[in-house]
Amino acid sequence: MRKIILFATILSVFCGQTTQAGPIGWAKRHKRFLLMESAAVGAAGIHAAGLHHCRKVNGVEPCDEHYGLAWAEFGIFAGTTIVIFPAIAEGCWKNEGGKFCNIFAYGSSVAQASWGIHEWTIYKPHNDENIKSVQLIKH
Repeated sequence: MRKIILFATILSVFCGQTTQAGPIGWAKRHKRFLLMESAAVGAAGIHAAGLHHCRKVNGVEPCDEHYGLAWAEFGIFAGTTIVIFPAIAEGCWKNEGGKFCNIFAYGSSVAQASWGIHEWTIYKPHNDENIKSVQLIKH
């Protein structure tokens, strides 16, 4: 029995692959995944910055969800971009989907970043004349 174990050990040493365990080895083997996740997290950051800026400068009325749950909607959108679409893209790549899988990998990130830029560019000027005219109509 010892001879079999010794033979199996020697065989596994000489025939086995050398593995590079650890985070650096994992990162080298998963460059596409890291790029996809970096794009998703960056897009979520752009969306958060745009939403925060819009609500800070303009108030809640012209921005996402108006008086609703804008941050909850952001969380759902970011979760979908960071978790769900990358998982779909990985499954697509495993099934030999080719370049078509990039739509799943980067499409939602592009959409979220674009929406964040849209939110950042919303500017509703505060017009005192409109407020005065509404007050005059009420009286």
